[in-house]
Amino acid sequence: SGVTGALEKELTLDMAQRVRRELGGSFAVKMMREDDRFVDLDVRAARAAAMGDVLVSIHFNSGPSSVRGPETYYWRVDSHGLAVRMQRGMAAVSPAESGSRGMVRRRLRLTRNPEIPCVLIEVGYLSNPGEARLCSDAGYRQRMARAVADAIRVQAAQGDAGTGALPPPIFAPPSRPTDAKE
Repeated sequence: SGVTGALEKELTLDMAQRVRRELGGSFAVKMMREDDRFVDLDVRAARAAAMGDVLVSIHFNSGPSSVRGPETYYWRVDSHGLAVRMQRGMAAVSPAESGSRGMVRRRLRLTRNPEIPCVLIEVGYLSNPGEARLCSDAGYRQRMARAVADAIRVQAAQGDAGTGALPPPIFAPPSRPTDAKE
């Protein structure tokens, strides 16, 4: 972040480790990365099914400085309930949902290509000065991690109950690196 000097990759790894700790021994959490190395998106999608039952891809976003708040991206119908729970949980922690895109159905390689339920979350906008300071705060990231872990626990226990009507399926080919808007 230009505001705090925090790097997205460091905040992301910290957030993922916090989620893993929050889930404790109740889930076998497998990390795509444990250190500062890039894992190709197609490799992540391919590994996902072999690694577990659900994929949660954690990020911090950047955009116009007026945009802030958590966002949850999903594509598959079987990911809808988890996406709803993720967005609700993060929005409850975030002091200002205003300006956020909220929950978005978008065909990305990490929301379309894995063969398991998958969501991509943007915890907040590092390009928004106030939110960048918030995201740099360890206590805030801990509260967000707890919200993400709670969403995973509740989804595992209750399935899609209480998350609203499922969207219709959309049949589309797997996403490719050459697709627009990825």
